[in-house]
Order: sequence, then structure tokens, then C-alpha cells
Amino acid sequence: MISKMKKLLLGGKASEKEKILEVLREAGVVHVDAAVPEKVSVPASLNDELQKCNRAIMELSQIECLSDEDKIETPGKPKRLIEETLEHVSALSKLKDKVIALKKEFEETEVWGPLGLKDLNFLKNSGLNIVFSKGSKEHMDEIKSEFVNTVYCKDSVCVFIAISRSAIEIPEQLTVVEAPKREAAQVADEIKACEKTISDHRHALQCLKLRFSDIKAHYTKLINQKRFAEVESGVMSDEEVFVLTGWCPEKKTAALTEALEKAQVRVATHFDEAGDDETPPTYLDNPAYSSSVNPLYEFMGLTPSYNEPDASFLFLSTLIIFSGFLVADAGYGAIIALPLLFGYKKLKERGIDEKFLRLAIFLFGGAGVYGAITNSWFGTSLFDTGFYPESADGSFLLQALCFLMGAIHLTIAHVIKIKRRKIDLSVLGEIGWIIFLWAMYAMICKLVAGRDFVLPGTQEFTIMGTTSTLTVWLFKVSLTMILFFTAPSFNVFKMLGAGVGSLFTNGSAAFSDILSYIRLWAVGLAGSKVAVAFNDIGAMLPLYAQIPVLIAGHGLNIILCVIAILAHGVRLNLLEFSNHLELDWAGREYDPFKKIN
Repeated sequence: MISKMKKLLLGGKASEKEKILEVLREAGVVHVDAAVPEKVSVPASLNDELQKCNRAIMELSQIECLSDEDKIETPGKPKRLIEETLEHVSALSKLKDKVIALKKEFEETEVWGPLGLKDLNFLKNSGLNIVFSKGSKEHMDEIKSEFVNTVYCKDSVCVFIAISRSAIEIPEQLTVVEAPKREAAQVADEIKACEKTISDHRHALQCLKLRFSDIKAHYTKLINQKRFAEVESGVMSDEEVFVLTGWCPEKKTAALTEALEKAQVRVATHFDEAGDDETPPTYLDNPAYSSSVNPLYEFMGLTPSYNEPDASFLFLSTLIIFSGFLVADAGYGAIIALPLLFGYKKLKERGIDEKFLRLAIFLFGGAGVYGAITNSWFGTSLFDTGFYPESADGSFLLQALCFLMGAIHLTIAHVIKIKRRKIDLSVLGEIGWIIFLWAMYAMICKLVAGRDFVLPGTQEFTIMGTTSTLTVWLFKVSLTMILFFTAPSFNVFKMLGAGVGSLFTNGSAAFSDILSYIRLWAVGLAGSKVAVAFNDIGAMLPLYAQIPVLIAGHGLNIILCVIAILAHGVRLNLLEFSNHLELDWAGREYDPFKKIN
């Protein structure tokens, strides 16, 4: 249910602004709207500290904890801990890059062997010419020098050293190269030193990780400071008074008034109804079952508008049914839902959102129930129930059920619209669309599934001397109601024009929307085929190879099932159903000004 909101206008003395805002934050029920949005600001130093703290948390979250015997907490205040964390992370990044460069240098230097660079430099300083060249060994004898030797050969390419008191002549077939500036042993020693320093930095980060909770608490404190600064800078204020505007759920206005009176602050408050041109924030005040869909709303950025119906209960209920068809396997449902169900309390204590846990249990629980009914367990059948989803009768039943669910689902959307609108002749136009949907359903069953299901669409009836099938009668009645009652008016041309326009806009959509529900059967069938394919592959392998193949294959299929729920199950609610309900999800979320703990 979308809670009714009251517009709040609050005024107080400018000298008591911080105290009053603190009382509002403690009450935690007012969604504050900035009176002067362009003046909302946050100190640059606070934003900078927030960014540093957030980065430190991200870095430390990837660090493994120390064992009990190595636990030495890093002392200091959170701000200093953040600085130390970022310093170690920066140093680690530079050292890792340095090690990569050194290892490349070592690979290039190692092949030269121990050159004795110190001795070679002594010879150069003594007046000897020393030249290194690279090429094929067959050209070694063409080098004109008093001393020529091979340094190393690799892949038929050699490096030669030539030493002479006179000028050295290198043939054109060879390339003069520079000798390494350091011995390989020296590079190896530097790599070891860097890796030791890296280990020290990592240990320091592990010690800092022991203060992780303090850093997270500091981050929460900074978030609260930022929110307070945003609210404080957004109110309308002068030297003597300030004015704050916002929204408060109607059922919480009494609690807000009581909190202000208890704090003994001098304020003037006024609650008013939302104007026609105003858009209050949407506060979904639902019981535990319906609120389980909220994580999905947050993930997809969905918020119904304030004046729209709340379809949370129906959204979740139908999504559970859709998930059953899409996953279509009791084994997959059980392997996800049962561990979450039995570990619910422990997972909740570890900080996992209980609404998310309930959502996952509901969706995969529904898949488990559907899979048990259709006798599908990891792509196999445990016993003979007499129902075969892939048979002609089984396919017809599942397809027809999908179409029936579509017709019922979309009918509910129109019923909700009727309940929310003023009772007048236009309601008959909406009823006409319901009848039109069922005419389309009967036609789709005949065209796609091949026979009637539930509704005897092809059965003939005689009315007023005219004999036609039920489908034709439904079309006749619905089209008449839509044409004359979509926009009832004494102006016949205007009335018929509105009806014809509505038919052109929504007529074909009704057909495609109901037909779209066949995706539930098709995706479920595809998933079962994938499961069977992995079972067949596993059956051809020995036991030691069979188990990992089955785990990987069915694990991948479960991931695909989750994607299917988001791509198809959610789509049927957000597009087909929402379009018929005229639900555009264009609301703004209720975000009360409160202290985050």
C-alpha cells in the first residue's frame, strides 16, 4: 500500500536551526525537499574525506584477516587509519608495477649469464674497445677483432662479444646491441627486496583490517554529516528565521509533533494535503510478504508514482508463479531455497537483507513446487506420474496455461483500473476491454495451441436468431462497448473517434501481450533441455569426471534460470501488466532525513 503523505511546512529561529534539524533527524520520518535546490552543497573537505574512506573500505574488504596469533590492531583514530591504508595501497601498487618491470628486465638479462660487467668497465677504461653484436652464428667469423666469443645463443640467434685494442668491424649481417646495465643476480636481489617490502605492506593492511569496523563506523558518521549538510544548506533561511519543506506519512505526523514537543524547540508546523501539481515521494508501507519484492524494485530502480496503485502483492505473487514455469525444476528450486530457508537466521545475523532472503526463498520455492508437480529433478524424472511435459498433450496443457495466466493477469489490471476510477459510463469501455482480452485468449488458444482450453471459444451460440461461435460473440460485444464507451459523449463522431483510436492503439497489443506469456513455457522447456544435455554428457564420462561436469553444467543452468526470471518474469509485470494498468513507475522514493546506524 502506498501510504498517504502530508506536506510539511516548518519554520523556526535561525539560531536554533541545527538543534531543530537534529530533532528532525532523530525522528526520522520527514522527507526533506530543498527549498532552494541550487544552494544545496557539501563542504569539499567532507566529500574528499568520504571518497578516501570509501576507497579504504573497498581496499580493506579484499584483504584477508590475520590468524589469531598474529592479531595486532593498528592504533590510531579512523582518519589516520584511512590515510595509512591509502598510503600502503599506493605503495603496493607502485611496487607491483616495479616488480613486473624488474621481472621483464631479469628475463632479458638472465640469458646473458654472468658477464662480469665490473671487469668489462675496467677494460673499457683501460682503452680497450668492447662491442656486443647479435645475429646468426655463421657470421661470427666475419667480425674483425682480436678477441671474439659467444655470449649466448637462443632460437638460432646469438650474441657475440668482441674485444680489441684497435677498431672493431662488425659485418652488416649482425646488429650492434647494448649490454645489460646490471647483472641478472643484481636484478634478482632487487626483486626479492621489493617482494619483501610488498609482504610488509600487506601485513600492515592485515593489521589495519582488524580496525575495519571502526573505519566503517566512521564512514557512516561521514554519510550522516553529508546528509545533514545537504538538508541544512537547502532550507530557506535569513538572519532570524528559516523555513523547511518536506513530506511526512500521515500516520507518522503525530510522532513527529510529539518529538518536536518533547525536544522543547520553538517551531511552527503546518501539515497540508498534496496539491494536484505536486508529486509527493512514494512510501510503500507493506506487510512482510509484499515488501519482499522491494530488493527487486531497488535493483531495477523502480518506484511507483504516488497516485498510482501499489501492485507489490500481485507483482510478487505472479513472479513466484512465473519463476516456477521458467525454472521448471524441483532440484534447482530445492538446492537454492532449502539452504536459504534453514540458514535464514544466521544469514540475517551476518547482515544479509532479510527481504532479499525471503524473495529468493519465495521464487525458488515456487520453482521447487512447480518442478515437483511436473516431476522434473535436475533434468530427470524420479517416478512416473503419467504427465509428460514434452508430449503433445503436455505441451498443449502448458501452453494453454500460459495463455490463461496472461488473460487472467491482464484482466486483473483492468479490474484494478475500474476500482480506482469514478463510476460512470466509461467503466463500460473498460469492461469491454476485459471481454476483448478473453476473445483474444480464445482465438490464440485455437490458432497456437490448436484447441480450446477452459473457455469454449469454438462452440456456437444462437442469440437473437444469429448463430456464431463464442469467440465471435465476445468480439462483437467488446468492440461495441469499446467504440461507444471509451469516451462517452453526446457528440457521436467524437465518441466513435475515441473508440476507434483506442482500438487502433491497443487492439493488436492485446493479442501480442497474451501471446507473450508463452515465453514461460518456451524458456522452461529450453532449460530442461539444457539439463538433460548435461546429464547425457555426464553419463558418457567416468565417475571422477562426471561429477564436476554435472556440477558445472547444472550450476550454469541455474544462473541462466536467474537471468530468465529477471528478463522474462519481471518483464511480464513491468511491460504487459503495467501497460494495461497504465503504471509507469515514474515515482520518487521516500527518503526520510534520519541518522544512519
